[in-house]
Amino acid sequence: MDSGLVDGGAPTDVMVATSAPSAPDPEPAPSRRAPMPAVDEGQCDGQCWVCCEGSSAARPLLTTGCACRGSAGLAHLECLVAAATHDVECWTTCPTCRQEYTGAADVGLARARWALVRGRPAEDEERLFVANNLAVTLKESAGDNEGALALLLEVLAVRRRALPPGAPPDAGTIDSMINAALQHLEMGNLADALPLGEAAVAAARLTWGDAHEDTLVALASLGAVHNGLRDWGAARPLLEEALAARRRTLGAGHLETMNSMHLLGRCLVGQGERRAGLALLTEAATTSRRVLGAAHPSTAHFVAEMLRVEEVERSL
Repeated sequence: MDSGLVDGGAPTDVMVATSAPSAPDPEPAPSRRAPMPAVDEGQCDGQCWVCCEGSSAARPLLTTGCACRGSAGLAHLECLVAAATHDVECWTTCPTCRQEYTGAADVGLARARWALVRGRPAEDEERLFVANNLAVTLKESAGDNEGALALLLEVLAVRRRALPPGAPPDAGTIDSMINAALQHLEMGNLADALPLGEAAVAAARLTWGDAHEDTLVALASLGAVHNGLRDWGAARPLLEEALAARRRTLGAGHLETMNSMHLLGRCLVGQGERRAGLALLTEAATTSRRVLGAAHPSTAHFVAEMLRVEEVERSL
C-alpha cells in the first residue's frame, strides 16, 4: 500500500451530515503516521542522501521524517522526486528503512505527484490513486483536514458513479469508504463516519475475507469510530480481532500493529480496565520508539497517550 490510510482510494456519494453525539475527546483515526501540525522550512545541516550535496536557499535540505538518522534522513525535494520517477514506491516510502516519509518531504512529494496527473480525466485510475494519497498527506503531514476530506469525498463520488446500477462496492470503492470514514472520524464527524465504517467492514469481509489487511483497516477504523462514540462494547471485539490478526501476519514491529495496540488500549481504558489498557499503550509506545525512533511523529503520538493514562493512574 502506497500511503497513510488505504491507498488506491475509492469514491462514493458525498454523505450528508446528520446530528449525533460527539465525544469530548475524539478518537484519533488509526493511521500509519500520527498527525503533524505543520510543514517546516526544511533548512538543516548535512548532505542529501541522493546527490550528496548540501543545503542552500534555492535547494534546502528536508528531513525525510522516516526512520533514517543523520544525513541518511536528509534530501532535496527535487532529488526525492527524481528518485520516485524511477521507483514508484519512493513517492511515499524511503528505500533504505522502508518506512513512510512524513513532514515536509511527504507533502512536497505528494504535491509534485499530484501536479503530474491532475489534468487527467476524473475517472483515471492513477489520478484517483494519487488524489487519495495527497489527501492522506494533507491530513497526516500538513494538518489540513478540510483539504483532505474534500479530496477523499471527490474520489469516493467518482468511484460510486462508476459502479454499475445495483452493483456492490468494488475494492476501490471499499477503500474509499474506509478513508472517508477515517477522515470524518479525525474531524469529529461521527454521524458520517459510522455508516461508512459499517458498510466498509461488511463489504470488505465479503470481498477480501476476514484476514486481509484492508479488512483489518476497516475493522480498526470502525472500532475507532465506536471509541469516539464511547461505545466501548462495540469497539472492543473489532479492535481485538484486528490486533490479533496483525500480530500474526505483520508482527509487533509493524506500524499498523502498533496502531491496533494503541486503539485497543484506549478502548480498555475507556471500559475501566486501565491496567490492561495501559499495558497495550506502553507496548505501542516502546515498540515505536525502538523501531521508528523517539523523534518519529507516531512515537510522539503513542507516548503522549501513554503518559496521559499514567498520570490518571497516579491521580487515583
